[in-house]
Amino acid sequence: MTPPRFTDDGNPFEPFPNKSSFRLADWHWNHGVQKSCESFNRLLDIVSDPEFRPEDVRQTNWKKLNSRLAANDFDGSMDEEDAEWMDEDAGWIRTPITISVPFHRRTKIPGPQDYYVGDLYHRSFVAVIREKLAKPQDDRQFHYEPFELYWQPSNTCTEERVHGELYTSPAFLDAHRELQESPGEPGCNLPRVVVAMMLWSDGTHLTTFGNAKLWPCYLFFGNESKYRRCKPSCHLCNHVAYFQAVSRLLNLRLTVSDKL
Repeated sequence: MTPPRFTDDGNPFEPFPNKSSFRLADWHWNHGVQKSCESFNRLLDIVSDPEFRPEDVRQTNWKKLNSRLAANDFDGSMDEEDAEWMDEDAGWIRTPITISVPFHRRTKIPGPQDYYVGDLYHRSFVAVIREKLAKPQDDRQFHYEPFELYWQPSNTCTEERVHGELYTSPAFLDAHRELQESPGEPGCNLPRVVVAMMLWSDGTHLTTFGNAKLWPCYLFFGNESKYRRCKPSCHLCNHVAYFQAVSRLLNLRLTVSDKL
């Protein structure tokens, strides 16, 4: 649980109405899904505390409190422009997304209709690349020049091509060769290199208390070794976009239009 903070009404345990409710919620959410003997002893410490009053928690609406804890600040309690990921310094951009939905000619309003499905939060690929290459600790491990890797078990054996990293792959070598042979930028003598971007996404729950989720889009750079990319301690993953699920209302409209 986050530390108590004072609100306008002087309650330091907001959104909980009192200290007893706050302590019970802290025990429930922050001390494991399967309670242990240690967790049980913590519960005993809470209920045996002289300041604990059962009447304070008897009428507490826990479902409502959990919903408030699961809500994000930018979901309505504050302007979206004030959210951290909307800060220009953080590099996040919000783009409204609309899709064209076709309706049958026998419907009341036939033809394609535009529907707003939500906002796409994303970052500029160029900004992410600049930020990446500006870090000295990452620049030292970045492979700007591709190469072929071979393995020869013994002097009598034939060399075998080894495929393991993106920067040793034929596709990377071909892209690098094509870039070097293409006309350069006028007046620019800087080296030209290929930056390989690897994208993937999966569903991610946003909170412990609710079922709110997004589909983040992750970016890794293929110029780095896969042995570094698989280490969370290297912090090589970049978040570049967040996809939202299409609303149920739009799904219902699409289903109705399809039946009509």
